[in-house]
Amino acid sequence: MKLQITRFKNIKDGTLGKFELLFNDKIFLKGYTLEPAGPDTTARGKDRRMPEGIYDVFWHHSARFNRVLPVLYNEKVPKDRCILIHAGNYPKDTEGCILLGSTFSDEGVFNSLSTLKSFLALTLNKELQVEIINKF
Repeated sequence: MKLQITRFKNIKDGTLGKFELLFNDKIFLKGYTLEPAGPDTTARGKDRRMPEGIYDVFWHHSARFNRVLPVLYNEKVPKDRCILIHAGNYPKDTEGCILLGSTFSDEGVFNSLSTLKSFLALTLNKELQVEIINKF
């Protein structure tokens, strides 16, 4: 499976994108993403979005969220940076991670928990690749 995220708008303290979850080029789920504001960085502790590119995923039980969530990593962004896909609505909720939602505004993404549950129902513990594209 592949999660494709296309970033399209900078908002106050955040970055909006649209996502499509694909398998064999068929869309299984789509919606919107919220990430920290730019610029892109690989540095830890900056609460900034990660660089565009291709990311692998490993599944990790998050004590904070009390569920198994995907952690994104590649050769530039290590696993221990712990970039998760999780629920949340506003830039303050991102904490360096990616939030999913079914709708958006200039404030954030919404229906996040139900969108995350749908995403996890389709992907949990499966091989997943994430592609992030900047199209501002």
